[in-house]
Amino acid sequence: MGYFPFFIELEGKRGVIVGGGTVAARKVEKLLAFGPELTVIAPNIEACVKTQGELLQKDAAGSLRFEERFFRMEDLDGADFVIAATDDAALNGEIADYCKVRRIPVNVADDGEKCTFFFPALIKDGPLTVGISTDGKSPFAASWVRREIAEMLPESIGETIDLLGQVRPVVLELEAEEKDRKKLFEQLFFYCMECSEREKNVTAEELTNLVKTGWKKYLTQGTSEK
Repeated sequence: MGYFPFFIELEGKRGVIVGGGTVAARKVEKLLAFGPELTVIAPNIEACVKTQGELLQKDAAGSLRFEERFFRMEDLDGADFVIAATDDAALNGEIADYCKVRRIPVNVADDGEKCTFFFPALIKDGPLTVGISTDGKSPFAASWVRREIAEMLPESIGETIDLLGQVRPVVLELEAEEKDRKKLFEQLFFYCMECSEREKNVTAEELTNLVKTGWKKYLTQGTSEK
């Protein structure tokens, strides 16, 4: 039937990663930028995990804590999500069962049947996030699709979206009709993209002024006449 791609806010959410190897390092890399409070628990946490964590924490919104000890099942109590990434398949299965009973989302490394959520192949550019999933059937295919899409996207797409987000409240305030707002957002987007292609800097102040001083009239003239 497939998995629906919910986009969930992780900032401040408590995540527990059980396992201290390369799989744990990859999960830490994907998650930290989204702001969760991560705890990695394992009797031996490999250097790659610690190094990865130290590098990412400098710019990441989230936090990361290491507990180098044997895992206890009660470590999962109160978690918002769990990742079972040990090299013990039986233990990973026990973690999954424990989480499912308590309705804690769980991801089990290399065992899609025990997962209640998957990690997508990600494209991240500022506020833009694109996730590609194959329901765990082919991680390579997901990575290939991610590379293809990433090559198609304009370099400035993240900055453009961030800029439009700053102007959005002005548009919502000035345009009462949904169809008018939709058209205006569309035109603002393409205007920003055109300016980017011409290497012309655009500011939120400029867009705000355009919206407030007769953007519709400007649109009928065409951006090339600006």
